[in-house]
Amino acid sequence: MSESAAQHEQRRIGELIATLEALPDPEARACAKGLVQGILELHAAGLDRLMAILMDSGEPGRTAVEAMARDEAVRALLLLHGLHPHELSARVQQAVNQLHTELGTQGIRIELLHAGEPSVRIKLSGRWRGKTFSAVTLTHEIEQAIFEFAPDVTAVEIEGLSEINVHPIKFIPVSARHANGITVHP
Repeated sequence: MSESAAQHEQRRIGELIATLEALPDPEARACAKGLVQGILELHAAGLDRLMAILMDSGEPGRTAVEAMARDEAVRALLLLHGLHPHELSARVQQAVNQLHTELGTQGIRIELLHAGEPSVRIKLSGRWRGKTFSAVTLTHEIEQAIFEFAPDVTAVEIEGLSEINVHPIKFIPVSARHANGITVHP
């Protein structure tokens, strides 16, 4: 999966903040931090008013807010300023619903047990069938889906992972396949 423009910019901002923190001149560091904070506060105030105007404009405005909440770049901006229209639990449930569809075709049920700052707890059940995944790969896919909808979550706890029969991918050499009577067709 390729990195989106929003994810790239978020990573770049993190790197710039680390560089700013390392500046040897405390006055320059304080000035730069003050500038960034002022810009963020100005943007937050403007976005807050924009959201209020849209929400007050009736159904078309609420529809526009919902569309903005689904857009990855706008969603990141709204979350940065604490303006996302949906609570954390609703955003995590949206991710779990998406995963439910994807994992359901593989025989796995996923259930949201808890969604609160800063962590999420989910439970898996069922018997894995279909394409082979390692537990690590499945965990990564679940975390990525949740972080996409709720980047403010810092940890995802998965219960029942060991019971669903997810196992490491094993490669069987061609010579072993022939020795066991398995015919490999090109």
